[in-house]
Amino acid sequence: MLHLFPKIIFLSVFFSLYHFDWVMPAFLISAKKPTLLCQQSEVIADLTENASLAALQKMSKQTSLSSFFNKPKRSKLEDTDVDNDNAVIIVNKLSSSTSATPDATSSTLPTTPASQPSSPPADLSALLEPATQPDLKEFPRTVINGKARSFSAKWYKEFRFLEYSISKDAVFCKACRHFPPEMQDRGLALNGYRDWKHLRQACERHNACKYHLNAVEKLRGFRISQTSGSVVSQMNRDMDSLVNKNREHIKVVLDVLLFCAKQNIPLRGHRETDEAVNRGNVIELFKFVSQFDPQIEQRLAQIPKNATMLSPEVQNDLLEAAATLLLRNIKSEINNNSAFYAIIADEYKDQAKRELLAVCIRYIHNGIITERAVGFVAIEDMSATAISRKILEVIEPLQLDPSLCVGFSFDGAAVMSGNKGGVQAILKETFPRAVYIHCNSHRLNLVLATVSKSSVHVSTFFETLNIKLSGRFQLSGTDSLHSFMTGSSRHARFLEMQKELNPTRQSLELERSTDVRWSSKSGSVKKVLTLLDAVLEVLSEYGDSANSQTRLEAQSLAHQIETKKFIFLLVTFAKLFDITDFATKGLQSPTLSIVDCIDLIESVKESFIGLRDHSQPQNEFGKVLSLTDDLTKKHEITLWDVTTGRARRVPARISESIVMSAIGNRQAVRNDEDLKLLWDEILDRQLAELASRFQDDQYGIMKAAAACRPPTGTFEKALLHPPCQHYGIVIGDAELSVFAQQIKRKVTAGITFPSLMEVLDSCPQDIFPGVNALLRVILTLATTSCTAERIFSTTGRIHTRLRSSMGTSRLCHLTLLCHERELTERLDPDEILKIFCEKPRRLRFV
Repeated sequence: MLHLFPKIIFLSVFFSLYHFDWVMPAFLISAKKPTLLCQQSEVIADLTENASLAALQKMSKQTSLSSFFNKPKRSKLEDTDVDNDNAVIIVNKLSSSTSATPDATSSTLPTTPASQPSSPPADLSALLEPATQPDLKEFPRTVINGKARSFSAKWYKEFRFLEYSISKDAVFCKACRHFPPEMQDRGLALNGYRDWKHLRQACERHNACKYHLNAVEKLRGFRISQTSGSVVSQMNRDMDSLVNKNREHIKVVLDVLLFCAKQNIPLRGHRETDEAVNRGNVIELFKFVSQFDPQIEQRLAQIPKNATMLSPEVQNDLLEAAATLLLRNIKSEINNNSAFYAIIADEYKDQAKRELLAVCIRYIHNGIITERAVGFVAIEDMSATAISRKILEVIEPLQLDPSLCVGFSFDGAAVMSGNKGGVQAILKETFPRAVYIHCNSHRLNLVLATVSKSSVHVSTFFETLNIKLSGRFQLSGTDSLHSFMTGSSRHARFLEMQKELNPTRQSLELERSTDVRWSSKSGSVKKVLTLLDAVLEVLSEYGDSANSQTRLEAQSLAHQIETKKFIFLLVTFAKLFDITDFATKGLQSPTLSIVDCIDLIESVKESFIGLRDHSQPQNEFGKVLSLTDDLTKKHEITLWDVTTGRARRVPARISESIVMSAIGNRQAVRNDEDLKLLWDEILDRQLAELASRFQDDQYGIMKAAAACRPPTGTFEKALLHPPCQHYGIVIGDAELSVFAQQIKRKVTAGITFPSLMEVLDSCPQDIFPGVNALLRVILTLATTSCTAERIFSTTGRIHTRLRSSMGTSRLCHLTLLCHERELTERLDPDEILKIFCEKPRRLRFV
């Protein structure tokens, strides 16, 4: 039993030290392990008062009972070949005092995991900082198996993940320290590693560990996320980049489409396949533009064939989006000004025989009378109800206040102007204060058309110019002068004759007049008068033609033209059309007010009255007769009129009546007196038609407009009362009196008011609200529907014979974009794409 006594004493002392955290006295265990006891006592003697308690506990555990029978398990990351039971740390006496700290001298190698890992040292790098890799002049030494060892800075280059803590004299893995593994043994991660003898093997094994590789990847991803964002943000940026590329691509397509729309250039080709030589203007122009932008060209090569954004469907959608934005801008102009407005509408038949309805809005914007096209739609039913419904469908998206609609302007067709079942009557149910105004341009054109048929002499004259000859002089196949001169061989000879007679003058073409084309009769008459010498020469040549049909046509036309009566009518209507052309062109102005319209019509009436006056020696009839005589002498025309048959007997019921239209009975012109009677007859009919078609003023608007026009305007309240009552405008006596005096003083001071718009500019709304409202109503009233007619002209340029198969939707959108070119130029492409993307797309644009 005595031989067991030393062991019993040792175990009892060990357990007491272990549980009470005492330091083992060297003399109690000197009999068992003198070398270890000497080393421990040497370490304990050198420890400072602030030595780590964890280090002392670790040394005590190395001498516990379990250490005699079982070796402690170690991490795979640590060096398992080192006899850590015999390894302790000593402070290198040769190193400087700053090279080691008490923490660095109180740990054993390798670090054995505790129940809770120690916190990382404060002298290591933060997550986004470079690894802490100090290059000390001399690192602290550690005695391992009787040999002093230390860390070397050369390990930084071989294992870049290492970082060194001066405070703990240990190395750590930067990646694993910030992203530690989910296991107890965290040597290089949190506790540090100090076995310098086996550092290479430990680092190599650690570098190959799966969790280390994961930590490195996490650290790399975190760093990337801090510079370029998270994965989601990177995906968003990639998507934004793709969206931007798509937007740049489709913006080029949009620019090409809008360019073609503004320039009336056809969009489609006959065939648009890749093998086609000409794939149409849009595709060919897009390819041409992309040559100057490599990114667009590269994008076109990379993009899927089913998402090139060049298909007809996408083109139509882009045009529709642009037209929609255009209408929204017009809507903003009207609603932002809280302006009165008038509705203009007219119908048109295109090349494909489709009935199309044009709708326009007239309003005042920034002090300027503006007329905008707001709708161009197909219509199948031409009844008043269907047309009214279409007009309301076009107006509804604009969200206009019905009480601010002051009037309509349509043509005089019964379906539009009917007081009971017409379009204007139906629309008044929605717009109760609107006033229907028959287009004044149509009225004036009707005056001219009616006068051209007022007598047999006049109707025969215009038939000779433009219509097949009638009556006893009608020959089989005989055409008008215009038709004869436009024949293939005759037309060439006609142009040659002009060059022969007038080498310095540009060759001209005869014009054909129609009842629906304004000023067409004027152009036809004036061209014949200008080219009379060439016309007579060509007729004379073909009057001797070997072709019987051509000869008869030429002789018949020459028989009608080579008379004093024809030359007189030619000169007369050229004179009259000079006057009416001025009014016709003036009435077509979109900024024309009703006051200007009254002035134009009254000026025409006064001019015709002056032509009718024969009291002056140098009257207009004498001038016309003198010019007729000059022309007849120049061309050796001696015949007064064509030979006529027996005069028809006038019916007894009208023998004592004033006949206002042709009755098929005429007397041949034989002298100047007959020409004078013909002159008076034409002027009287002109004046009668003007008085008949321009006399209605149901609401006293024209009189009120004239009363507001300086300097003759009296601003008489009795004249202003009817329109004010109709539109619910209240003008006080004081307000009207003060405004009238203000205008009077300005006129006295020499200030002129060329139009009613200048009067409105002198009438502030906050000072004269009633007068201002009345002036805006008068200026807003549409006097003509010429803007709708201009839309039809635009349609005619777009919808040519070669493009007659164009769809209605595309035609309407192209017409709006082309007609409102000023607004189309200002359209925002991003806003167009926003509307375009309201429908599902193959590519993302937002």
